[in-house]
Amino acid sequence: MQVLKEEVRQRIIKSAKKEFRNNGFDKASMRDIADSAKMTVGNLYRYYKNKEDMFGAIIGDLYQELKDLRKNMPEGKGRVSPLLNRLVELQKANKAEWLILFNTTKSSKYGKVVEDIYNLLTEALVEQFEEKKGFDESIAKPVAYAIINGLNTILQNERKYNSDAAEQFLEYMIKTA
Repeated sequence: MQVLKEEVRQRIIKSAKKEFRNNGFDKASMRDIADSAKMTVGNLYRYYKNKEDMFGAIIGDLYQELKDLRKNMPEGKGRVSPLLNRLVELQKANKAEWLILFNTTKSSKYGKVVEDIYNLLTEALVEQFEEKKGFDESIAKPVAYAIINGLNTILQNERKYNSDAAEQFLEYMIKTA
C-alpha cells in the first residue's frame, strides 16, 4: 500500500486551484491537473477519487462558512451591514477559494451555495429598504448580484484597482446600508 505524501497533496492542490480558476469546474481536466503536478493521472486518483472530491478539498471550508451564513446572521431589518462585513471577511481570508467558488461552480454540487448567498443578500436588501418610498423590490436581486460581482471583480484584479480605495468605499457602503 502506497503512503500518501503531504508534499504531493499540496502540489496537487496548487495545480488544481490554477486549473479550476483558469478553466472553471466543468472544463477543468484531471489530466491537466496531473500534468501540472508532475504526476500520472492514476496517481492523482490515489489522492482524490474524482474532480468534485478535489474541488471540495479546495473550497470545502469556505463552502461550509457560506452555508452556515444564513443561520449566523441576525434576522430582520439591519442585516445588510453585518452580512456584507462577513462576506468581505470571508473573501479576504479565502481569496483563491472565493474566486474559484464564485466563478466556476455552476454544475457542481457546490454551486447552490453561491445562489443562496445572492438570495440572502437580496432578502437583506428587501428588508432594509422595503419601507423606503419608491423602493421597488424587483431591483434588489440585480443590486445583490452587482455588489457581489463587484467584490469579485476587485478581488480578481487587485493589481489593477486600488484595494485601499475599494475597501474604503465598501466600508462606506456598509455603514450607510
